[in-house]
Amino acid sequence: MPDAGAGVEMPYAQLAPIYDRWTAENPYDRWADFVERRLKQHDARRVVDLCCGTGRLTRLLRGRGFDVKGIDGSEEMLAQARAIDGEGADYLLRTLPSADLGGAYDAALCTFDSVNYMAADGELAELLRGVATALRPGGVFIFDVNTQRKIEQVFGSSHFGDDLDDFAYVWRNRYDAATRSIEFLITLFTRSDGASFSRATEYHRQRWFTENELETACAESGFRVLEDLDDYTDNAVTPDTMRRCLVLVKE
Repeated sequence: MPDAGAGVEMPYAQLAPIYDRWTAENPYDRWADFVERRLKQHDARRVVDLCCGTGRLTRLLRGRGFDVKGIDGSEEMLAQARAIDGEGADYLLRTLPSADLGGAYDAALCTFDSVNYMAADGELAELLRGVATALRPGGVFIFDVNTQRKIEQVFGSSHFGDDLDDFAYVWRNRYDAATRSIEFLITLFTRSDGASFSRATEYHRQRWFTENELETACAESGFRVLEDLDDYTDNAVTPDTMRRCLVLVKE
């Protein structure tokens, strides 16, 4: 599978204009309900939404009274967010895990398996250290990760796609057990005029984390795990969990 650069674009460069339609079935309201309860429990008002994308969750939380800054590494995704919210909306272009996030926030979020993109050695720990630096003492960090089961058994070395009228896609995966990482090559066909379609391909890479990796990175960054739950519910993680959601507090 080719790396980005050989006619292959970086993540979300081409997905951005169709991203909200592509993810229309995501349960953003349920995610916002989960997050809102935790923010209120910890008296958190000033929030940074990492990897905010087109700002779907950012806007929901702002509508519920929270002061939320959106940060993302894709200018194309932020352009979509600003097109909806206006140019004055609080969105910043920052590349994780090394970005200076500013501070001091009451809480940080990183949803929809964005943390799995910290696929190189040391990036998970670097992200957590950066978030800890940006939070006040007692601040909370809420994030989710795709599990080993999802990356190995649902994604795996497979391919799939769909035709959604004005755009279509082919999604090819390659899983490497040695590095616990998976490469996604997503080819998009989007309507460029009344009849023809243009073609573009993006490269994505994710990694699943062992229990020890998560626990060590959290502890060494000054976080304590408050909750480890199944996909933004109040249910405990099980062997069938596809997405686990962690709530951390900065000691």
